[in-house]
Amino acid sequence: MDFILSCLPVGLSKMILEHNSSKIEEIRIRAGKPVILKLGVMEIVLKYVITNNEIVGIVQSICNNSLYSYQNQICSGFITLPGGNRVGIGGNVVVKDGKISNISYIYSLNFRISHQINGASDEVIRYVLDTKHNTVLNTLIVSPPGVGKTTIIRDIARKISNGISEINFRGIDVVIIDERGEIAALNRGIAYNDVGLRTDILDNVPKSIGIRMAVRSLAPKVIIADEIGNKDDVKIINYAICSGVNCIFTAHGSTMEDLLKNEEIKKIIDLELFNRIIFLDEREKGKVKNVINI
Repeated sequence: MDFILSCLPVGLSKMILEHNSSKIEEIRIRAGKPVILKLGVMEIVLKYVITNNEIVGIVQSICNNSLYSYQNQICSGFITLPGGNRVGIGGNVVVKDGKISNISYIYSLNFRISHQINGASDEVIRYVLDTKHNTVLNTLIVSPPGVGKTTIIRDIARKISNGISEINFRGIDVVIIDERGEIAALNRGIAYNDVGLRTDILDNVPKSIGIRMAVRSLAPKVIIADEIGNKDDVKIINYAICSGVNCIFTAHGSTMEDLLKNEEIKKIIDLELFNRIIFLDEREKGKVKNVINI
């Protein structure tokens, strides 16, 4: 949070600090509009109207005055910040040869603040564990954005890696494929989030590459990654599971109908690669709405 505040105009940072910054989940900035803080289901509309020039200054600060070195991230629509935080970018999307080449005239920024919450997976994890074999079920955790999927899988990694003495679950080797640096918040070889003592991390690598690397060289019992759903995911998930590795992934959606609209996820479900699909409650973080056994 300190890094984010250092990138914002001084007056705005002071306003934010007047509130409980430890509970802020999002800082939403839109040109010519008041800045909005999101704390769970509560919103705080600040009396600070941001200008286009201030947005440009914020982006330059985030990128250490080197927009070119962050171009690939900008084209993906977000920039990963220290501590596992992320800022989403809205503006004029420039498409060249069917691919995004830039986002110019940036209109909005959405800072999503990463919070480690030990115990966030307390309800979910009982649907994930295979205690008979001291491992986990191949599991897909589903919810719309902002409901806490990343926080939950981070806590699952910590628990199964450390072991859960209350149920005699022994710690097992985990690899996190941290494609956007949000789960472990690895920086210069140091994980700022606690993901467990038997956890290895592959940071800033596509799942299609990272999962293959993990299986070949790190010998995990479990692989954990966020947000599946693109065309490369079917083959690599099938590869991991057929290699004897159990997997926990997340995806966006509210219902099974939502999932099946994504052709790639539909293929994975039709192949019965997952043992269990867990739908999170959209109204209360960490709660389970529905569980489907495959």
